[in-house]
Amino acid sequence: MNKGYVGALLLAGAVFITATSAQAAVHRVYPGMSIQEAIDDAYAGDTILVEPGLYEEADNGRYGLRIDKDNIRLIGKVKKGRGEDGLVRLRVAEDQETGVYAAPPGCDYDVSDDSALGIECRAKELKGFYIRGFKVEKFPKNGIQTRWVDGFQIVRNESAGNGHGNGNGIYPTLSANGLVRNNVSYGSTDTAMWIAGSENVRVIGNELYDSVIGFEITVSNNVTVIQNEIYDNTVGVGLFHPNGAGNPPLPVMADWVVKHNDIYDNNRDNDAPGGSLQGNLPSGIGVLLSGVSDHVVANNNVEGNGYVGIAVLGWCTGLGILDPNVCDVPPLKATPASTNNVIARNHLLDNGKEPPADAQLPPADILYGQPVEQFFEFETSGNCFKQNKPKNDFVSVNIETGDSDLPTEGC
Repeated sequence: MNKGYVGALLLAGAVFITATSAQAAVHRVYPGMSIQEAIDDAYAGDTILVEPGLYEEADNGRYGLRIDKDNIRLIGKVKKGRGEDGLVRLRVAEDQETGVYAAPPGCDYDVSDDSALGIECRAKELKGFYIRGFKVEKFPKNGIQTRWVDGFQIVRNESAGNGHGNGNGIYPTLSANGLVRNNVSYGSTDTAMWIAGSENVRVIGNELYDSVIGFEITVSNNVTVIQNEIYDNTVGVGLFHPNGAGNPPLPVMADWVVKHNDIYDNNRDNDAPGGSLQGNLPSGIGVLLSGVSDHVVANNNVEGNGYVGIAVLGWCTGLGILDPNVCDVPPLKATPASTNNVIARNHLLDNGKEPPADAQLPPADILYGQPVEQFFEFETSGNCFKQNKPKNDFVSVNIETGDSDLPTEGC
């Protein structure tokens, strides 16, 4: 295709293509056309502009949409005031598994990161991906996923009922240098939004609800999470040890900054499959740090979570509920202690008022403890709890000492 002139309008198959420069073109898709055909016809750097309507890509195998070219921009036009008729809706068709999947060619979502193919996929990393304005509906695995992508933006999308087969709504994994902003995600039996195995990601202004976990980070480095609304999940925010992830540890897994978020009323019943990490989580936790180090949870509003507002636990303590054997099987991928975390200036209100009937740890606004890690002689120091408020009107419990004093040695 010659794209070296301006303003030409071509009809190629079922897709309108407007050439805008020698470097990029805009492919326009209307109801009744195929978005995937437009992606397949595009060159690196092109934009796919999709008009409102319901799209089902029935001939597209395991994915609703598959992006494997650099710098593709996928934009759904939204017409306000028209409800569902004003949205670009991508709905699952036949046996599809994941809704929108961006990764290098040949690198499927179930390729092991540390396999020969996974190592090859990381080496050829997709450069750039942008998606905005899509409502992705009812895919059993993941709604919108990046894998091995350097430079991505997921902006103003809606993940509706994806991950109902033990998957996730919005799921950047093994990716870097990303922005996830102003999305809505709900209805997952794992996590509404999960940052996994990734680096340098900003998560801003999203609404995450009605899932087993609202927001999760594992095996990542330098993730900033601000101004999100996280509510009506089983657990609002989960920051988990590498044993809770499918990805191998990174050399550095630090600097997860969770600030200025509203995390409230996370008391949803847990409907995840039994035997999984998420299936074992008790209901009613606002923020759970388990076996992670060098992170900040600060200036959040944490309210109305029935079991615990903020819990900082060792992986062995939290997962095994004081069972020392959990540190032995399976083998640990990294130290299980939670160290050098800062929990500061959070506003805590009415947490721990309705704990589960089978609760095995005390309810509280703030809960701290990792006695099992101490049993195995893992270093557990360096945490800092300071200036959480209201100063004299929240309940704190240190399960190591049996009193309300929280660690301050890292302050």
